[in-house]
This record gives sequence, structure tokens and C-alpha cells, in this order.
Amino acid sequence: MKNRLFTIASATSLLALASACTPEAPTMSYQARVLECVRENGFTMLAAHRAGFGPGYAENAISSIQRNADLGVLYAEVDVAESADGQLYLMHDWTLDRTTTGTGEIREMAWSYISTLNLVDPDGQELDETVPTFEDTILAARESGVYLNLDLKNVSEQTLVEAIAANNAENEVIVIAYTVEDAALLHALNPDLVLSAPNRPEELAAAGVNLDNVYLWLGVGEPDAEQDAALATRGLEAAAGLFPLENGETALYTNAAATGVEVLSIDDVLTGSRALGGRSALDPQIETCRTAAR
Repeated sequence: MKNRLFTIASATSLLALASACTPEAPTMSYQARVLECVRENGFTMLAAHRAGFGPGYAENAISSIQRNADLGVLYAEVDVAESADGQLYLMHDWTLDRTTTGTGEIREMAWSYISTLNLVDPDGQELDETVPTFEDTILAARESGVYLNLDLKNVSEQTLVEAIAANNAENEVIVIAYTVEDAALLHALNPDLVLSAPNRPEELAAAGVNLDNVYLWLGVGEPDAEQDAALATRGLEAAAGLFPLENGETALYTNAAATGVEVLSIDDVLTGSRALGGRSALDPQIETCRTAAR
């Protein structure tokens, strides 16, 4: 009897040890659950490319992000750059010339200079708005209820991931990875971050990326319904960029949404929102998926 009790106790201890050593199953993060709900309900969300610019609204501007909330646009894609002295801020180009009142290479300019500049809208009009820091952008997006798709410029993956954590923004952002290798690095730095990654799911999985926390970038152009359906059968979400095709016609957006794609990246947020029913149609869909994801 003594030997049997020892055997049972030993087996119990071994099972407990094995359980403790078994890697945890991959988890689906909040943003991934939002997108899962979008797919399961047949919704299409809009993402404002470079925050959604236009007359009176500059690229990568806080006012542009705030406008998205008024239009039922859920995502704002913004470009994160780093100044010569380590300040993270929003800027798309490699120079300051086109979108600000300043000049110079972004990697060579100190924040003490960049912070003095005003933003310029696409028509060249100077605005009463300065270049936003990453931290201020997070706060503005949080207050507006807009999620950020983060595109890295001259900032490293590690620096960006650390900044996201410092601002407690893991549930409010999606990070754009242009290659499988970039996605694997970002996943290794923080596996709970949701990524926009190339449409190469097998390679992503082989690189150790949790596909539950990924949506696939189909590229620029009108999405294909059969391709999207094939991904959906595997529980995968997708996004496509319409911005080179936009011409003020609402049919572009309605036709693209009819393919089933979950996210459309666009420049013309006014027309895109109008095409999909405006805030009155989009806000209830957003709230449905926010509630489902909690």
C-alpha cells in the first residue's frame, strides 16, 4: 500500500510539473476579437490612410484622427517617426518639407525644432496645428474611440513596442509588418500585439506568428471575393487599400465591401463613410464588435 501511495503521489507531482512546463495556448487579443466579430457579422470597417486628410485636415494630424470618430471610421493608420533626440512623433515622409512649415531629414532634426512647426494640408494651406507626439496621439485616439494602425518609419520595432507598453495601448493599436520577418520580430517582442501582415499565412505560422492575432494585407486594389472567402473559412481577416483608386464615387467602397473584406484603407474618409451608410450605420457595428470583444 505504501508503494502504491508513493506511486500515485509521484504521478500527481509529475502531472503538475508537466502542466506547469507546457506552453500556454496562443491567445486572441482584444483587437483580434474585434476583427473576428467584424468578419462573423459581415461588416466592413474603414481605416483612414495617414489619418485621413483633406482640405483643412493634414496627414498624421490629431484633428484628422478626431474627425474619423465623427464619421464612423474605426481605424486611423498613422506613421511613427523618431527625432534625432529620441522623440516619437507622426510623420509620413523622410523629410519635413511637404507636410509641415519646416524642412530637413526627419532622422536629423531634433524635437526642439520639429515641435515649432505647423502642419500643412494637401492644398498647401498652413494649419493652426503642430506635429503631434506619439503619446499625444495615443491620448487623442483613446478619447475619440479610434484605434491606431501604426506604420514604422525610422523607428525600430523594439522602440515602438516599448512605447506602446509605456502608454498602456496594447488594446488600442495594430502594428503594420511589411514582411514575414518583421511580423516574427514584432510577435517575439510582444505576442499580444495584433499585426497587419503580408498575405502569407503559412510562412507566418512557420515563423511562429500567432495567426489569431493577425489580419492579412491583400495589397492595393479592389479586393477579390473568392480570395476573401477562402481566408474567412480559415478564420482569417483581411484588409485592402483603395486609396490609389479613389475618385469620389461611392460605388468603389460599396463594391469592395461586398467582397467581404474586413478593412478598407482609404484616403477619402468623407466619401467612404457616406458610401457605407455614415456614422448612423457604422457606429452600431463598431459598438457590436467592441462589446463582443470585451
